[in-house]
Amino acid sequence: MNQTAMGMNKPEAGLGWTPPEPIVCRLETPRLLIRSYTLGDAPALFGVVRDSLGHLLPWMTWAPGHTSLEFTTRYVTEQILAAADPDTFDNVGVGIFEKETGELVGGIGVHDVRRRTASCETGYWLRHDRVGRGYATEACARVLSWALSDQAAGGLGLRRVRIFCSAANIASGRIPERLGLTLESRQREEVYVEGFGLTDRLGWGVMNWEWDCVGHRRASSRG
Repeated sequence: MNQTAMGMNKPEAGLGWTPPEPIVCRLETPRLLIRSYTLGDAPALFGVVRDSLGHLLPWMTWAPGHTSLEFTTRYVTEQILAAADPDTFDNVGVGIFEKETGELVGGIGVHDVRRRTASCETGYWLRHDRVGRGYATEACARVLSWALSDQAAGGLGLRRVRIFCSAANIASGRIPERLGLTLESRQREEVYVEGFGLTDRLGWGVMNWEWDCVGHRRASSRG
């Protein structure tokens, strides 16, 4: 019997990670506010996604789904509910807002939260007129600190964060590289991207002991 089948017959608790109660995301950087969505953000989110559709595609395959304000409002509601129930928490998207203007400039979040290994994935996107300013790197570094810092310090208390992207998505891949994350995998021809065909899937990872959650940067050593 393989390990997967054994796990189905007798689930293992693993590390037994549980999320903090309540789950609150309100993070600041020198230029950005990263926070949970409210229902009032739905019109801005809808407008940003529609205006940036040509920039977000082909990488953000979810973007074309925002065809109406009603759809985006439902998405925002789902993100609010995702953080409201610790028993089922495994994914939440939050907004990136520019401090100077108060405008929504992108999104980020924690996804595929795995309680057995106390780990998650993160991803990010920016509106077309805010690229090239380092916002994605700034936001990602702050969210890594949120995910990896102790719950007593307001974090999620996770041990590990993963980032994946197509090798053809050069701009996205530069973010974990700038942050000094470890390139852990290259899965050949794993991702089909419209206009590019089959592409390699790159995977980076960072452990809590590798990340300075106060300075929001790669730690110099394990100690």
